Amino acid sequence: MPEPRPSGRPRRAAAHRSLGLSPRHRAQRRAQQAAAQEPEPLQPETPQLQTPDQEPSAPAENLQDGSVAEASNPDRSQQDQSPPAPDARRRLWHSLASPGRGQLIAAVILFVVGLGGVMQVRINNADDTYTNARREDLVQLLDGLGSESRRLEGEIADLERTKTSLQSGADTQRVAREEAEKRVEVLSLLAGTVPAEGPGIRLRIADPSGKVDADVILDAVEEMRDAGAEVIEVNNAIRVVASSWFATGPDGLLIDDSPVSNPITIEVIGDPHSLEEAARFRGGIVSEITGPTIGGQVQIEQLDRVVVESLHSPVPNQYAQPASPPPTPR
Repeated sequence: MPEPRPSGRPRRAAAHRSLGLSPRHRAQRRAQQAAAQEPEPLQPETPQLQTPDQEPSAPAENLQDGSVAEASNPDRSQQDQSPPAPDARRRLWHSLASPGRGQLIAAVILFVVGLGGVMQVRINNADDTYTNARREDLVQLLDGLGSESRRLEGEIADLERTKTSLQSGADTQRVAREEAEKRVEVLSLLAGTVPAEGPGIRLRIADPSGKVDADVILDAVEEMRDAGAEVIEVNNAIRVVASSWFATGPDGLLIDDSPVSNPITIEVIGDPHSLEEAARFRGGIVSEITGPTIGGQVQIEQLDRVVVESLHSPVPNQYAQPASPPPTPR
C-alpha cells in the first residue's frame, strides 16, 4: 500500500494562497518566467575590414585572456626588470665580507695556480738565449764546446799522470823538476814574457769610419779566450795578457797605453776551427763589426803556424804579495 503523504506538506494551491497572489498576478508571473526562458535571437556578425598595415586580430579567447592578464597585472614587465631586492644585495655583501671556509680554500688554490703560471712564463722568457739561433750557429757552438772539453780532459790526464809519478816515489826529484819547468813555461806564456808559436787564426779588421772602440776590441779578446785562445797579439806589437787594459783616447784606441792603428790585426794561438767558429757565431765579433752600427769588414784566416814575438813587460805588484802555501793534507 502506498504510504500516505504527511499531513504537514502543503499543497501548491495552498502555497499560492498563503503568498496572497491573485489569479491575474499568477498569470503575469508565468509570462515573465516563460519570457526569461526563451533564447535570445542570433544577430548576424558584421565582418571587419583589415588594412594591409593592420595586424590580424587575435582570437577572442586570447584577447580575453590577455586583456584579463594585462588588466590584473599592468606592471608585470616592470616588476620583472626591477633591481634585486635589498635582501639579496645584503646577502651578497655579507658573503664577500665574511667568506666561508670553502671560499678561502678556493681562493688559495687559485692564487697558487696563478703564481705558478706567472713563474713558468718568466722562466720560459728568460731561457730563450738559443731559441732563435740558427742550426749552423748551434752546430758551431757545440763544436767549440767539444774542443774545449777535449782540451780540459787532456789537462786532467796530464795532472793525473804527474800525481801518480810523484806518489810512486821513483825518481821523485826528476819528476818534480820536470813538472816545475812545465809550470814555468805555461806561466811565462800566460804572462807574455816569452815568445810563442803554434796553430791559430789571424783576424784583419778594417774600420774606415773609426767606430771600433775599446769595448769592441775587448769583446773580441774575451770571445777568443772563451774559445780556448792561449796567446793573443795585436798589430804584431802588443801582447795581450791578463793584466792588459783597453781604452779610447783622443788619438784613437789604446791597449796598455800603446796606440792601435787601423787596420787592426789580431793573431791568436789556439784551435783554429774553434777560434773561427767563435768569431763567426751570430752575435759575435764578426756580426758586431760588419753590422750597420760600425759598418766595418773582418777577414779570418786559419794558419798552421802563428808566431808571436812581442813580449809584455811585467809591472811589479803594488799590493799583492805571495802567501805561504797551506799545509799539505795527510
